[in-house]
Amino acid sequence: MIFIPVLLAAVLLGVLAYKIGHRRNGNKGRSWAITLMSVIFGVTVLVAGVLLVVVLDPDVQVEGDRIQVSGLYKRDIHLEDVEDVGIQEELPGIEDQVNGLSMGNTLRGTFRIEGGEISTMFVQKNTPPFIYIRTGERLFVINFRDSQRTEDLYEEILERLE
Repeated sequence: MIFIPVLLAAVLLGVLAYKIGHRRNGNKGRSWAITLMSVIFGVTVLVAGVLLVVVLDPDVQVEGDRIQVSGLYKRDIHLEDVEDVGIQEELPGIEDQVNGLSMGNTLRGTFRIEGGEISTMFVQKNTPPFIYIRTGERLFVINFRDSQRTEDLYEEILERLE
């Protein structure tokens, strides 16, 4: 929803820049206005893209022999590598962001958690529960904004592991 007002504002600013540039500089103003409109449009698309990444839940599929998490920091978790799966109401304490996105309540990517362990997270911090998937390599934490959807994914993972 936020993309529409931002796009409208960019278009209006571009039209305004075009009119002002044309009045002041004639044809030279057109190229200036087109450059400005291009920059405004590029920034608008970039902002909208970042907002979409933050707003959308990760796409998680349990298919065949793996759990696939799609999106900006996509991962494949092979079921044969899973040592433990659980569901908890709290996130582990985060010490550092290694390679990820931490924006508002959204965590995507790799983080160092309490004890120095590396964890890959696809979570909304304010929406428990959280699925914990431990492999020999690391801890994965996943959830959705809809807690029922998180619980359904947890049950599906447990069924596949049996």
